[in-house]
Amino acid sequence: MIYIFSAFYAEAKNIIDHYGLKKEKSPEMVRFDVFANESIRLVITGVGEINAAAAVSNIGGAYGISPDDEILNVGCGAGFSSDICMGSIFLGNKLTEQMTGRTFYPDMLMKANFRECEIVTVARVLNEGCDSVVYDMEAAAVYQAAAFFVGPHRMHFIKLVSDAGERIDQSKITELFALQEDKICGYIDRLLSACADKAPMDDTQSSWNMDRLICDMRCSKVMGDQLAQLIKYCRLSGIDYKAVLDEYYTNGLLPCESKREGKKCLFELKQRLL
Repeated sequence: MIYIFSAFYAEAKNIIDHYGLKKEKSPEMVRFDVFANESIRLVITGVGEINAAAAVSNIGGAYGISPDDEILNVGCGAGFSSDICMGSIFLGNKLTEQMTGRTFYPDMLMKANFRECEIVTVARVLNEGCDSVVYDMEAAAVYQAAAFFVGPHRMHFIKLVSDAGERIDQSKITELFALQEDKICGYIDRLLSACADKAPMDDTQSSWNMDRLICDMRCSKVMGDQLAQLIKYCRLSGIDYKAVLDEYYTNGLLPCESKREGKKCLFELKQRLL
């Protein structure tokens, strides 16, 4: 499941229409508007860090966000430099909470045709700021709340520059997002593809599945997590990792005899696949 969190309906309208999301009759404990289909659940959080953190926590508890789910924060932000023009979109590779100075780093496993930038989450609307930074009011809070449910490799932050600190009409926000709908929904489609491709991890035509692979490589918890991230990256990037793993089993390189051999095998896989 992909969980999308947006502050305004205006930011989410094009996604809702694109995927035919319907307003959900949510459990009684849910305090936010939710739009969903069988693969996506989109939540309107309201503005600001408190609302964003409350929404992620509320939805996570009510629906049971799992470690295999994806968290996507889509919203608008402000930019104050000449190279950040209105209507452009960015993928956050660093999040900074201005109030505390804390920084957070989503793992950038999926290649996208978006420019990357730092997102600074602020408590109030600004009318000036640093170059090459997008300012918003939710991203850092979404990250911190989502960290209770998923790892940083399953968090994604897309921001569309809608203003330079001035007020902007909600209809204008929807228009700006409509211009970038193909790119944003293209990114969501790749996440959906990655989620749908979890089933082939147990492909009966292959001599392995994920649980067996972790066991056969004698993985520790840390090695297992690294292996899972490697496989996810390959899926998202279209790398034929299954053929390589089948080759390892065919040639007797798997199963490994020891954890030491497993570490060597994992290192060699990274060299071949990345």
